[in-house]
Amino acid sequence: MKKLTILLLVAMLLTQGLAHGESTPRKTGFPDNTFEEMDPNYITGVSKRGKTVMFTYDANTPEGEAYTKRALVYLPYGYDEGNIETRYNVLYLMHGHGGGYTTFFRGVGSISTMQFVLDAMIEKGRIEPMIVVAPTYAVPGKDEYWSAANFSHELNNYLIPAFESAYNTYAADVTPEGIRASRTHRAFGGFSMGSLCTWNVFQSSLDQVAYYMPCCGGISFGDDAAAMAALLSTSVTKAGYTKDDFFIYAGCGGEGDVGYKGLTAQIEAMKGMPDTFVYCENFNDGNLYYTQCSGGHSTKAVEQIMYCALPTFFDK
Repeated sequence: MKKLTILLLVAMLLTQGLAHGESTPRKTGFPDNTFEEMDPNYITGVSKRGKTVMFTYDANTPEGEAYTKRALVYLPYGYDEGNIETRYNVLYLMHGHGGGYTTFFRGVGSISTMQFVLDAMIEKGRIEPMIVVAPTYAVPGKDEYWSAANFSHELNNYLIPAFESAYNTYAADVTPEGIRASRTHRAFGGFSMGSLCTWNVFQSSLDQVAYYMPCCGGISFGDDAAAMAALLSTSVTKAGYTKDDFFIYAGCGGEGDVGYKGLTAQIEAMKGMPDTFVYCENFNDGNLYYTQCSGGHSTKAVEQIMYCALPTFFDK
């Protein structure tokens, strides 16, 4: 009887932990984070092309104002909506200042460099087939900074539930519990103003997203980096998570990148908070990595960072 009681207690504690934190115990086997420049010829010779489709969904502002949004979606070669047994990891990828949902994927029926990179990474076995959703943070009647800083409200309450109820992702259902249980199969990244958006999503969406790819920008230009790092750390504690529950692969396009100063200062400040952020060369050993690459402040840098980040992402 005593042994049975102990087993039941252990099971209850595990269930409580999984209900709020990770969906399943984290699996190991991450490749090294170390940046590797993508060969310019890498995207050539690919025969299995994915496709880009439009996705439309409805949302409301926190004040209850209704609006309709669009996102361009990359579906990998062989995606079959009728095959519900095959599940796909998802990257939500946000554009920068002045951009929109066509920044990374030009439109339905068009092929962009970003699609070429994803097609090549999948066909050559660098990553498993996955889905990329490119929305816009723009909200009717709101300025750009407000929209980028507050996108997590739309992401958590409207975009993720709407999209992942329509496509074959790892979410068994789109209840808050179902989305939380699949968080290790979901990533969010963004470029420039979209990087600011990514850092703000990190503060408000740890229940929804475990992997983050901020590119070419911090929360600010760096003068208040320590305060911003502390804000990020506090958000982890408030959400009930620990350093074992998330991963950040950050990058920029070198010192000529306008986002270099702010992002570098913020990462350095985060390194000084090892109880929350553990800088590492492999995600088996920590949760934070920062790289610099060619490309400057451009979507070319995003492609380079993504080339190295995506193989390290998602529950293995």
